[in-house]
Amino acid sequence: MNAEFLVSACFELSGLGVIASGEVKSGEIQEGSVGRTAKGKKCVVVRIENMGERVSAAREKAKVSLTIKHVMKNDIKPWDMVYFE
Repeated sequence: MNAEFLVSACFELSGLGVIASGEVKSGEIQEGSVGRTAKGKKCVVVRIENMGERVSAAREKAKVSLTIKHVMKNDIKPWDMVYFE
């Protein structure tokens, strides 16, 4: 399923990857979803949290934090859109 995620904040945790918080603007994001940053860099969601609790998927209008692999903090900035396949 296609999805769009609007980033509101982003930081990097050594060994875990990039944590991006924000809102799912459309579609559904699941653990394992593959996406592309605004700069076109490929990334993979390895964890989704909603209000501090792990969830397997996030749907439209959900405000969540995504743990993302294969990107660095400077690849994702606040107000960037991340597009998922």
